[in-house]
Amino acid sequence: MDKGIKILIVEDEIIIAKDIEQILIRNGFIDIRIATNYLKAKQIITETALDLVLCDINLRSIKNGIDLMEEIHEIKIIPFIFITAYNDMDTIKRISKNQTFHYITKPFTEKQLVTTVLFAKTKLEMEKELLTDREKEIVRLLANGLSTKEIAEKLSISFNTVETHRRNMLKKHNCKNTTELVYFAAKNNWLN
Repeated sequence: MDKGIKILIVEDEIIIAKDIEQILIRNGFIDIRIATNYLKAKQIITETALDLVLCDINLRSIKNGIDLMEEIHEIKIIPFIFITAYNDMDTIKRISKNQTFHYITKPFTEKQLVTTVLFAKTKLEMEKELLTDREKEIVRLLANGLSTKEIAEKLSISFNTVETHRRNMLKKHNCKNTTELVYFAAKNNWLN
């Protein structure tokens, strides 16, 4: 049974990556990709609509998993679960500043991994139901007939930021266009 989320495993050791993949498959997660280095991971994340990234911190390159998360979060927000041997306070502080769902230390059990991913899946589903305050503000302005440019000027944010919020809302609520999004927002009393 497909658990319905798209997962990327970022792990420089292919044996560990394949082991994580097999654990997930055994537990019903079937839409899984693997990247064994920073560049491949960044490419997959930017080109694919993923729900979750399981990421090692040490990727045996100049940039590590935390760098990857920080760079990706400049483009789009995607939750990361770090799977790593690092458990020092500096590392924990650095990852906790960003949108990290969880942190699992190696070695881990199948139960720990699956429970953490299921928790992340539940949290993702709950977040998809909600709009942020900024998203509510933008959808209200869209409902009032303002263009993206007008919304950006009114809220003193960039055109691209408004577009990113709009795209995220469309995706989050499976709407095909802005009209459908405004209808969905009205139906859920988000325009009040």
